[in-house]
Amino acid sequence: MKKLSLLLIVLFLVAGSTYAQERGGGARPSKTMPQGGPGARGDRPQMNPEEMVKRQTQRLVEELKLNKDQETKVQAINKKYMGKQSFDFAKMRDASDEERQKMRDEMMKVQAERNKEIRAVLTPDQAKTFDENQKKREEMRRNGQGRMGGFGGGPQ
Repeated sequence: MKKLSLLLIVLFLVAGSTYAQERGGGARPSKTMPQGGPGARGDRPQMNPEEMVKRQTQRLVEELKLNKDQETKVQAINKKYMGKQSFDFAKMRDASDEERQKMRDEMMKVQAERNKEIRAVLTPDQAKTFDENQKKREEMRRNGQGRMGGFGGGPQ
C-alpha cells in the first residue's frame, strides 16, 4: 500500500511538472525562441517591408477615407520611414534597461516625425480622426490589448 501511494505521488509530480513546462515554464521567449518563431505576433509570418508599407497605407485609406492623391503621398511617407524604422527587436530584447529605453525613445522620435508628415497631407477632420486612432492604439498597447505592428500599427 505504501508503494502504491508513493508511486501515485511521483506520478502526479511528474504530470504536474510536464504540464507546467508545456505552458512555457517561465522561460523568456526572447531567449528560447527565434524571432518569428512560435508565439511571435500570433504565429503569423513576418511581412517584408513592401507588404508593411502597403498594409499601413491601406489601413489609413480605410480609416480616414483618403483620396487617391492623399493615398499616394501617405504611401510615399510610409515607404520613406520604413527604412528608418527597420529595427532589430532581438537586439532590444537582449539589451539592458537603459539601452532599451534609448531604443524606444529613438523609435518614438521616428514615429512622431512620420505622423507629423502624414498629418500635413490630411484634412483637419482626417487629422482629428488620425490623432484619435493613434491615442486609442497607444492606450491599447499600454493596457496590453494590442500588438505593435510596426510604427502606427495596431490591432488588426
